[in-house]
Amino acid sequence: MNLLLDSCALIALANNALPENAHAALESGAWAYVSSLSVWEIAIKVKSGKLSLPKPVEKWFIELCEEHDLQEIPFLADLACAAADLPLIHRDPFDRALIATAMERKLTLLTSDKIIPSYPGITTLW
Repeated sequence: MNLLLDSCALIALANNALPENAHAALESGAWAYVSSLSVWEIAIKVKSGKLSLPKPVEKWFIELCEEHDLQEIPFLADLACAAADLPLIHRDPFDRALIATAMERKLTLLTSDKIIPSYPGITTLW
């Protein structure tokens, strides 16, 4: 199972706070991805004072990706259009974009979000 980490999963990974089943899935040798949107969402949280990181966001993100062999997926037009076409079950545009990315790329979305599994066709873990 190949994974896409949402922003909360990325933060939990950095803090060694992923649940055991999520951590095991990451360690299973599957491909693990992160959207370029997640770093933007995290940077917004840092800038607004809702999140504190031990180093600048870009450096934190690059080092975390290198340490855990996470591959970045750019958020391109095809994913933007797929996100816009989703039913309005979830109102958060970042989450909708990650749902579309996971569905389009056939990835399991690693998330603690309780609304995301409501989407038909999405596979989640956490």
